[in-house]
Amino acid sequence: MPLTVAELTQIPYLRTRLHAGGSGADNVISWAHSVEVHRPWEWLEAKDLLMTVGLGVPVDPDEQVEYVWKLAAVGVSGVAIGEEMQAPPLSDGMIAAADEAAMPLLITAYEVPFVQVSRAVAEANRADVNDRVVRAARVYDKVRSVIEGGFESELLGILEREVNCRLSVCAHPTAEVVLAGSSGLDGPTRTAIRQAIEGRPRQAPGLLRLEVEAGTCLLVPLPLRRSLSLVAIPGNGPAPPYSLLQHVATVAALQLERQWSQREELGRTGAELFAQMHEGRAPATRAAQQLIDRGLGSGPLVVLGARAGAAVEGDPWDELHHVLADHGIGNLLWRRGRTLDLLVHDDDVMVVAELLGRGVAIGVSDPFTGIESFTGAVREARWALDWARDGESTILRYGEGASSFGPRSIAETEAMVSRVLGPLLEYDAEHQSELTTSLRVFLAANRSWKRAAAELFIHKQTLVYRMRRVEKLTGHRLSETADVAELWFALEALRRVSD
Repeated sequence: MPLTVAELTQIPYLRTRLHAGGSGADNVISWAHSVEVHRPWEWLEAKDLLMTVGLGVPVDPDEQVEYVWKLAAVGVSGVAIGEEMQAPPLSDGMIAAADEAAMPLLITAYEVPFVQVSRAVAEANRADVNDRVVRAARVYDKVRSVIEGGFESELLGILEREVNCRLSVCAHPTAEVVLAGSSGLDGPTRTAIRQAIEGRPRQAPGLLRLEVEAGTCLLVPLPLRRSLSLVAIPGNGPAPPYSLLQHVATVAALQLERQWSQREELGRTGAELFAQMHEGRAPATRAAQQLIDRGLGSGPLVVLGARAGAAVEGDPWDELHHVLADHGIGNLLWRRGRTLDLLVHDDDVMVVAELLGRGVAIGVSDPFTGIESFTGAVREARWALDWARDGESTILRYGEGASSFGPRSIAETEAMVSRVLGPLLEYDAEHQSELTTSLRVFLAANRSWKRAAAELFIHKQTLVYRMRRVEKLTGHRLSETADVAELWFALEALRRVSD
């Protein structure tokens, strides 16, 4: 039978005596564990005996009182403190709190190793340990039957009945549900989880308990590269042991790893399909079917261009394919460094913009339905993105927001390029010359002959000759401000339509 605190103190060779909290002497001990962190209640569960040399016991009397009440709230059976070790003096307030909270404070003799206490408790709880092993085995047996039956999408829902909890997996720090059992998380629960995670300077502990409207909410971190937690909300009856929830968390992690591997492959092939469609190399029938398979088969589509500003740290798109999949957003994604192109439903634009986060400029094409419009939509999105301002969370649709001095569409842009630079481009193509490039470098150098010639690796007189040829072909004089401005706008327009 399990030991009580009083029975533990009666085992002679353990040399452990009751110091305070005698009203909890009948507390049952199911496990004894040594914990030296400053928030031990985040690593223990009900009926555990906390053993400590005192490193985690606060020095401040008020914090000692809180220490007792936090452990009592979890249901810890008692605290065994190593005698003459690192524990600070136990204050009168702590002694009084232990008596009021029925939280036994025990003193274990210096000569007794804590492992002896653990062994005594484990021996007394052999039947309980066996029961936990059996319940864990049943969890894995359920997993095997689910996989064999092809019901992996229902895995958490099936395990809910085994552990008597509502189960979900949520992401940090947003508390978005990435894997759900019979139901997801309601708004208040998600808010409570998000606030608890955001309020922690470090990663989540082994077991985080929250009191929410739905009851006690237990969070167990998953052993994954992404920061996720298993969320368990017990039903009627006692909460399952922490060790059982760890097994469920391991199962959920394995399922998510398989899911993520599939997503990685979809992301790779999606990028290839995007490039093929953009370059006109994808057969229309096959491409249309692949879009249907990716949830892009109906409704108006748009291409969304995004650019991460300097304030966005790291790789801004590293987890984006997972985030979009978590929200059920069909997409094709093509990354270009800190810029990306994204094919999505027009109805999803605002959701995607929110998921991309702050400091990301966004350009959106006109909606379209046929694959034949895809290449044009890519150009429209990039044109709109060029006008979006860096460093701000800006959403600019094609044809909006251009400078009052510039063209408002790709058609107007192409017309401007043809009118101002047409003869120059034709001359370059016919003679394989570099007049257009030389003009761009010259203007970018603020018409400095010396700097522009050096950048082009040519003699200054050669550059003078080229600019005279430019003036003759375009009818624009480089000494006239209005002509220089029009040439510069035309060069910028050429860059946009050439992307």
